[in-house]
Amino acid sequence: MPFLIVAVVLVTVLCLLNLLLTFGVIRKLRAQGEHGHGAQGDVDISDLVLPVGSTAPAFAATTTAGETVSRDGLGAALFGFFSPNCRACKERLPQFVEAAREAGDGGRRVLAVVHGDEAETREQVAALAAVAQVVVEPTDGPLGRGFAVTGYPVFGLLAADGTITASGFDPKALSAPVRTAA
Repeated sequence: MPFLIVAVVLVTVLCLLNLLLTFGVIRKLRAQGEHGHGAQGDVDISDLVLPVGSTAPAFAATTTAGETVSRDGLGAALFGFFSPNCRACKERLPQFVEAAREAGDGGRRVLAVVHGDEAETREQVAALAAVAQVVVEPTDGPLGRGFAVTGYPVFGLLAADGTITASGFDPKALSAPVRTAA
């Protein structure tokens, strides 16, 4: 009987120690997800999109409204790339919408590209449609490949000649695109 009591106490202590270690690991993983690997603070933006000074390749894509948008037809513009499976994208979406409103022009000078299928991008497309020309394409779609997008969200400014003049993780930190005569 004394062996049974010792065994139960020992198993209880081991279970509590295991539980304590598990909570510690969970806390570390959450902190790492927010600030560690993949956090925007330790990633260079040029690793995620064409660097500033590069010329975006010529493109033509169909928006969710059925219009064709091209690099030459877009002119000076604010652009953003989103993924529906990205927590940071959901957090930055309202800031991009606000920056797009400030860029103005009825959404004509703002391009939002959402990578994913129609069902999973519906929420983001609905939020962006009022302020931007929205293109939905697969993750390896032509716009994503052309802009060399490897992470989300990324934002930038495109000059009328197709040169990327600014890029970053915060759409509010980018200057408003320069207006050109239409």
